[in-house]
Amino acid sequence: MKCAVIYGKKSAQHHHFIEAGKKHFDKVLGAPLEGIRTVYTEEGTKLMYNNTDLCEFDAVYLRLLGNDLMYGEHIPEVLRDNEVYTQLESDSLAIASNKFHMMKVLADGGLPVPRSTYTLSTRETERAGDMLGYPAVIKIISGYGGKGVMKADSRSDIGPITDTLTLFEQDICLQEFIDNPGEDIRVLVVGDETYAYKRVGGEEEFRSNISAGGAREKIEPSEEMIEASIGAAELCGLDIAGIDIIEDESEEGGFYIGEINASPGVEGTGEVIDADLADEFMAFIKRKTLEEDQL
Repeated sequence: MKCAVIYGKKSAQHHHFIEAGKKHFDKVLGAPLEGIRTVYTEEGTKLMYNNTDLCEFDAVYLRLLGNDLMYGEHIPEVLRDNEVYTQLESDSLAIASNKFHMMKVLADGGLPVPRSTYTLSTRETERAGDMLGYPAVIKIISGYGGKGVMKADSRSDIGPITDTLTLFEQDICLQEFIDNPGEDIRVLVVGDETYAYKRVGGEEEFRSNISAGGAREKIEPSEEMIEASIGAAELCGLDIAGIDIIEDESEEGGFYIGEINASPGVEGTGEVIDADLADEFMAFIKRKTLEEDQL
């Protein structure tokens, strides 16, 4: 059996999956997205990497981020049309790459998410902030890893931030701020299995992302959180996903799904999870490939 790992420009962990895949597949090929050619022929659409047709592989693991959307969005559909297993459905990358679209999909599915608005200008963002209340969280629609996430403590903070973002043609998602000490729970969904750890933000840092200075701690999420995480991944068409859960420490309590990551990282997780996640991901892809071959 053959498996390819296609990764985008910002990918930093694809080598873990390439190495882990060698335990489960006879051949594993790493292919950068910029080296992929989409070719239309009388026999159908093919994905070529050098002289290799990836549509002849059994499985392809897509490690793509929001900045890969323009070229990578069509790839899951091409693979599935050629009966190649991949962990993304055809519209999964578009959902996971747009923070507002993601919130809408989850909310429509009945899952708890922060109130959110999608704006294009400073004036409309100020109006949205007045509606949501302060502090509020400003997110770049296609940001990832905690990048492009800012907090506005008052209306006067909105202008300088959004003026700068609109100057660089960045669309904005404004969300209500959930009362929380800079912590969240990352639930990694791999099919019906889940793995979890808490992310704790650095000193005076409201973002909990590891890349923003956060640290990992062991945790056992509630059954409600696990069910919501699996449901969120299913709604977004993701067989493998990282779900970020924010616990509300105000009087209202409860929890919210803050974001979904279609290409969750695995480096450093062995400190808090008794599993090799790269191996778990690739073992799951092998099982799904075999299941689909039997259909």
